[in-house]
Amino acid sequence: MHVKKSAPFTGIPLKSSVLLASAMFLAACGGSSGSSDDAHTDTDIDTAGRLALFDTGASQLKILDLDSSDVLSSIAMSGEVPALYASPGNRYVVATQRGDNLVSFVDSGLYTEDHGDHMHDYAETPSQLSLTLNDHKPTHFTVGDSYGIVFFDGDDAAASSRVTVFTDETLGSNSTLASLDLESSMHGVAMMADGHLFVTYRDSSIAGTTLPTMVERYHLDGSNFEFEERYTDTCSALHGSAMGAHSIGFGCGDGVLIIDLHEAGYPTIKLTNPENLAEGSRIATLLGNHDVEELVALAGDQMFVIDAEAESESGVYTDLDLGTGVAPLAQGFTTHGEVFYVLGDDGGLRLFAPSSDWAPLGTVQVMDAPGEDDGSPSIALSSAQDRMFVLTPDGQSVIEVDTDHGETVRTIDLGFSASGIAWVGLAEAGHDHDDEEHSH
Repeated sequence: MHVKKSAPFTGIPLKSSVLLASAMFLAACGGSSGSSDDAHTDTDIDTAGRLALFDTGASQLKILDLDSSDVLSSIAMSGEVPALYASPGNRYVVATQRGDNLVSFVDSGLYTEDHGDHMHDYAETPSQLSLTLNDHKPTHFTVGDSYGIVFFDGDDAAASSRVTVFTDETLGSNSTLASLDLESSMHGVAMMADGHLFVTYRDSSIAGTTLPTMVERYHLDGSNFEFEERYTDTCSALHGSAMGAHSIGFGCGDGVLIIDLHEAGYPTIKLTNPENLAEGSRIATLLGNHDVEELVALAGDQMFVIDAEAESESGVYTDLDLGTGVAPLAQGFTTHGEVFYVLGDDGGLRLFAPSSDWAPLGTVQVMDAPGEDDGSPSIALSSAQDRMFVLTPDGQSVIEVDTDHGETVRTIDLGFSASGIAWVGLAEAGHDHDDEEHSH
C-alpha cells in the first residue's frame, strides 16, 4: 500500500484559517523556579500535542511528539493489543485490554493547571499511572459531561456487568469517581449526560444473547449512582449508542431508541427502521457530537442522518451518499462537529457539513485503496487544531489532514508497526469529545 501525496480538495474550507493553540512560551509562574513578578502571567505552551500509538512488535505504548515527530516515551504493555482513547480532558491515554480484563492509564505529560489568578501549561515526560481497573471484559469507553465511562461486559459465569466513571481530576490522584454494579452480564454501554447515567439493562432470564433490551437511568449523587427509572420502551438486540446536542440514541434490531435530553423527565422516542434499509440489515453503530443535533446511523454500508424531531416521518432518516460501490472504513465528527468525515475503502476521505444541511464539502484522497490483506485504518482527532491523524492500514505511517482546508499536511513515517492511535494534549477551550467510542 502506498500513501499518496497531498491531493487538491474538491470542496471549500469551512473557515478562513486553521485555529491554532496559543503561540508562545511565557515566563514560568510562581513555583520552585518562579517569582512574584510573573504571578499574574498566563503560561501558554504552543504545541500540536502528542499521539499515543501501540508498537505491536515491541509490545510498547509509545508517545510521539507531534512538534518534533520524536518518540518521547516507550512504556511496556504486556498482553493483547490495547484499544487506545483519550481521557475527557485529553491529558491521559486510556488503554483497554478486553481479553486481559484490564484498563490502564498513561499521563501524556501535557496539561494545564488553574493557579487561581492565571492558567499554567505544562509539558513533562509521559508516565504510566499506578491505577488500573481489573473488572471483566472492558469493552465500551464513552465520554460525556467531562466524565470517562468504562462499561465492563462481565461474564455469566464470573461477574455481572459494571460501569466505572472517572474524570481527569480523579486520575490525577490515581483514583476513579464512582462505580455501578449491574444485575446481569451483557454486551452493553453507558452514557453520561446532564449528571445522569443512561445504561443498558438485560433480563438475565433471556437466553441465547448477551445483548440488552432496555435502558435504565440513574443520577450521580457524589460518588454513588441512585436509580431513577427503567424505560418501558424496549430496544431489541441493543447495540450501538451515541449522544448529540439534544438526544441520546441506541441502535435496536427494530429501529432506534431516542432519549430526549431537553424535555423534563428525559422521555423516549422509538423510531422504526428506515424504509430503504437493506434486507437483513440493522442499525448497529451510532455517532454523535455535543454540538450537532442530528445523529448518524450506520447499517452495513448504508449511512443515515437521523433527525428525531423532523416534522414528518419521511424526514427522520436522510441517506448520506458516499458514492456507488464505496464502503465506509472509519467515520465520525471532528472535534466541534463542523465536519462529519467518512474514510471510504477507496482511500478517499469524504467531508460533510452538518450545519449546512449535511452538504458534501469534497473528498481528500489520503491513501490508495487498502488491499484485502491490509488492516483497517484508525483515526484520531486533535482538540487543539482542525487536524485529523490517520494511521494507515499497514500501521507504518500517520497521515495528518487539515479538515478545515481539506488537504493532507504531512506523512509521519513511524519506523515501527502501530495499532491504535489517540491524540492527547492541551485542548482548545470548549472542547467536547465525540460521544461514542468502543473497542468491540
